[in-house]
Amino acid sequence: MNETVTEFKPVDRSAHELLVVDDDPASRYATARLLRSAGFRTREAATGAEGLRAADDSISVMVLDVHLPDIDGFELCRMLRSRPETARLPVLHLSAAYVTDDDKVRGLDSGADAYLTHPVEPAVLVATVQALVRTRAAEDAMRRSEAKFRAIYTQAPGGICLLDLEGRFIDANPAMLGLLGRELRDVVGRPVSAFVPEDWVQRVDQYTRHAGLIAISREFPLLDPVGGTVHLEWNVSPHIEPNVNMAVAIDISQRVLLEQQRQQLLERERVARSAAERMNRMKDDLIAVLSHELRTPLNAIMGWTHVLQKRGGNAETLQGLAAIERNGHIQARMISDILDMSRLNLGKMPLALDLVDPAEVVSSAINAMRSSFDERGHQVVVHMTPPYQPIRADSSRLQQVLWNLLSNAIKFSPAGARIDVRVQQDERALRISVADQGQGIAEEFLPFLFDRFTQSDAASNRLRGGLGLGLSIVKHLVEAHGGSVSAHSEGPGRGTTIEVTLPADGASAPDAQSDPDTVLDELEMPEEGEHSLDGLRLLIVDDDKEACAMLQIILADHGALVTAAHDVDQALATLDPQAIDVIVSDVGMPGKDGYELIREIRRREMATQSPRTPAIALTSFTRAQDEEQAINAGFDAHCPKPLRPLQFIQQIRRVAGRPGFRQSR
Repeated sequence: MNETVTEFKPVDRSAHELLVVDDDPASRYATARLLRSAGFRTREAATGAEGLRAADDSISVMVLDVHLPDIDGFELCRMLRSRPETARLPVLHLSAAYVTDDDKVRGLDSGADAYLTHPVEPAVLVATVQALVRTRAAEDAMRRSEAKFRAIYTQAPGGICLLDLEGRFIDANPAMLGLLGRELRDVVGRPVSAFVPEDWVQRVDQYTRHAGLIAISREFPLLDPVGGTVHLEWNVSPHIEPNVNMAVAIDISQRVLLEQQRQQLLERERVARSAAERMNRMKDDLIAVLSHELRTPLNAIMGWTHVLQKRGGNAETLQGLAAIERNGHIQARMISDILDMSRLNLGKMPLALDLVDPAEVVSSAINAMRSSFDERGHQVVVHMTPPYQPIRADSSRLQQVLWNLLSNAIKFSPAGARIDVRVQQDERALRISVADQGQGIAEEFLPFLFDRFTQSDAASNRLRGGLGLGLSIVKHLVEAHGGSVSAHSEGPGRGTTIEVTLPADGASAPDAQSDPDTVLDELEMPEEGEHSLDGLRLLIVDDDKEACAMLQIILADHGALVTAAHDVDQALATLDPQAIDVIVSDVGMPGKDGYELIREIRRREMATQSPRTPAIALTSFTRAQDEEQAINAGFDAHCPKPLRPLQFIQQIRRVAGRPGFRQSR
């Protein structure tokens, strides 16, 4: 039986009469007067005998003094409990003489429902009496409910039985006995498991010995005296009274076959789904490991290239280093494209939506591509007429869209060509287009332009490299924003225009103004001073000594004071929070990894109440969950490999609290 929730109702005090028993006239009068002023009706008695005679069904609560001339309150309470007509009468002991904890224990042991001592706050006395009145009312309601239950129990068409905590029958209604095919005398004292097939005995024992706090539902078969089987749905409601559970049984024999067939279908579906999820996890893990293995050596290539470029050299050497750097960036972009496509396929690239200014996004994307434009002598002309209304988008992913479009334009445009970026907005949409003067696209290929691994020039002797993923990623990201992307070309040799259309957002426009046509050279670039680490004390932790040496040189070249450690224990022994401004730690190290390091550092900081030392995780694991894991472990930032030195330095400045840094990807 389900637990009944009783609606709280205020006590109508005028409907309740209280009996005040006290041999002290002044105390008796004061107590009765207080209770009457609270709205109760009262009667009074000066002795225990008078109180015993006055106690009847009309009394809701007896307020009983303990120190009486004839019968003390403890004995009187025991006498009340021994009489059927007063056994349930709530008794409140109120005493000025018996005030110790032992006295209170004696009073409660004698059967009192509450014990107060003088002097007592009037509000406490009234509240205690009211609580006893409410308790008595609840008990009366429970008795009435019990009578209703008994009527339902005996007349219900479904099987109902009472069980002890060992799953033995205490009682069963006629319907339950009908399901069992037995008389009451044949089942009382026997466990339910005595009437089930042998292979069900242990399970049914577990079901019927349920002693939890919530109802449970189970299905199992019963055997009748002639060997027939009845399938039951068995619902147990625990503790309808102390050490008693109630069970309701419904005959479900007609639906068991269909249920078995349904379970078989569900199991086949579960196995198929589990296999698919396992394959997806394997794909995701494979891509992550592949990314890590590719990024780790690439990080060394790019880092040492940067170091050598800073050292200078003859023109031939610098040209070679520039080629290494350029191809390293191409390789890093390919790795990122592969990883992004994997995330998109697995649905693991959520968008961090916020209101963004289209002009700022476009300018940031173009600034990030400046070196690529300069290298090939491209002139980029931006057609913008701010102010624009902000749109709801993921700023970093929108920049990624623009990077891919600009990279595509650079790749397929001849040296010195012009690239036009145009931003237009009306009340319905924002449109961003990138137009180049490159080789163009044949009409028959345009429908396939945004497919994965598709290129118009896919022959082995093609002029330009790449995986053919960039525009496919653009399409996925734009559609994730609720937009669309299209391409237009007059044909081979006549250039290509790709336009992204995003739904407009009705936020208020920014105040900034700029010229309609802005040449790239006029767009804002980071100041040289924003890459300075002068005076910053850094601790670098990396088990790869070559990578560690590279980082030391790069950071020292920008003014940092660098200390190196090659494992977690060495780092913890070296770390002095007073002498280190920022920690940069690799994550994947043998033995103890970077997560263990930062957790221990944060633990020590909490234990000693030391200031938090900023920390950056440097890792080849670049998935969103990898970044989240690093932040949750205690790092303040997550820097993917291969690192870009200037952006890495800006990240160090940011966590160190250096002013003037610029957020960039």
